[in-house]
Amino acid sequence: MLAVTRELANPVEINAHAFMTLSKLAFSSVERLATLNLNATRAALEGGSAAVGSLLRTGDAKQQQALLQGTPATVGSNAAAYLRAVQEIAAETQAEVARLISSYFPSQAKGSDPSAGCLKGFDMFKGFAQQITDMTAANIKLIGDATAHPSASAITSGKQGT
Repeated sequence: MLAVTRELANPVEINAHAFMTLSKLAFSSVERLATLNLNATRAALEGGSAAVGSLLRTGDAKQQQALLQGTPATVGSNAAAYLRAVQEIAAETQAEVARLISSYFPSQAKGSDPSAGCLKGFDMFKGFAQQITDMTAANIKLIGDATAHPSASAITSGKQGT
């Protein structure tokens, strides 16, 4: 049986805390991004339906032309605001991860070879990041497959009705 000493338990406790903190950070960032996406989608749908309603209510061709000319500017400014918000989330997340890593590596480097501790810590974070990347890719594929099936069946149904 392996005797657990404080010297052996400390790195395990530090690693567990670091992974929990990194997980919370990752999920918080994903939650913020999902909220941003929902709000952007809602705004686009509301703006689009309002624009279509205005076009339908306007009988004058000049007024319709004026409404249509303003659309690219609105879409451009909304897209720029969305991209700024995504960049802000990414920058804040990157800063938090950097703080976490910089506080984590010195703890790992207390042994006889500090560079080995840093490399070991980096490899652990790299493995965790790879797992998150793989999980995200699998979820994106799953969502893509799920949305492709209804779209394909809707197209097939539409062709059958013609």
